[in-house]
Amino acid sequence: MKVSAISFPSVFETAYGNTENSAKDLLNGLKIKKDENWYIAGNLARRGGINPGRITNATPQEDDYEILFKAAMVNVLDKVQQPLSLTMGFPFSTYNIYKSAAEQFLTKRHFLIEYDTHTFNNKGTIKKGMLDIERFEVIPEIVGGIIGLKKTINDSKLDNFIAVSFGFGTIEGGMATADGLINRTCFSSHGIKYAINNLARELNKQYYLDMKNEHQLDDAFMKGSIFTNRKRIDLKDMRKALLTHYYKEVVSPLMRNYFTDQDYENCSKIYLMGGGAHYKELTDCFIEEFRDFIPVEVAPDPENLVSAGYLYNSLRISDDKHLRSVGLDLGNATSIISVFEEGTLSVGPNL
Repeated sequence: MKVSAISFPSVFETAYGNTENSAKDLLNGLKIKKDENWYIAGNLARRGGINPGRITNATPQEDDYEILFKAAMVNVLDKVQQPLSLTMGFPFSTYNIYKSAAEQFLTKRHFLIEYDTHTFNNKGTIKKGMLDIERFEVIPEIVGGIIGLKKTINDSKLDNFIAVSFGFGTIEGGMATADGLINRTCFSSHGIKYAINNLARELNKQYYLDMKNEHQLDDAFMKGSIFTNRKRIDLKDMRKALLTHYYKEVVSPLMRNYFTDQDYENCSKIYLMGGGAHYKELTDCFIEEFRDFIPVEVAPDPENLVSAGYLYNSLRISDDKHLRSVGLDLGNATSIISVFEEGTLSVGPNL
């Protein structure tokens, strides 16, 4: 079965005012209720909110985690059969700290998701969907990325390689062999947010940023430009300088500290994954440093590999029930939900 990935920005904001007819579909019109409050999330929050955001590396006990979890899972209520198997994860830097809290969160197993369809439907209503989780597992993010990479490339000889994942909040890395991860090589450190924060410092020297938060600056960083005081400021040269600095100050020292010459000798390739792998300025730095002794390659579909790996792990724990498996990468910048594609399934009426 083909893997289908659904993604939206990991931002939300309390909903005030009229939100009717403000989106084309559910994914772009996410409006979720938690306790007594309504929240707009994803693209709807990014377009219609004033200061949409989330806490970077939020704990499972915080509102951010539950709101984005429900915003993600409402998108697959009609695409999977229940009870389902779900895999999620955390970066190595927070995995051991948050794992038990996430397991406690998922142990509830039955989640009532209340959402508003007026945002994209003239005849919309307040709907309630029930999410029933039968099995779940919480694994390290880099493990999900390696599983996703192996399943995507589907090469039986794909052993002994280094995987590096560039996320907004963290960069993750490690060496994979046929037997599994070499834990000595696994690391987690500052992600692309490091460069975004430096961008804010540089821009604040000359411009009024209208109190834009780091998620809004991240959007501008990706686009390569920002509007302020009715002027477009080109960020491409600054982006190249900041990403080069990030590579030299953060990434290159990590590679030197965690990998030995023998590791490189035993590896066939370095694979780059995560949303940050789309920055050519960053990948060029990697290629330049390692060009003389080990190939560097941007993995296919790099931003979706972690979620796909979670999905295949869910397939394993579900006893190969494709249509009951879900992988959820609740990222700091983007949330990605992966399912196996086989048309739209009927899972019963809404409550």
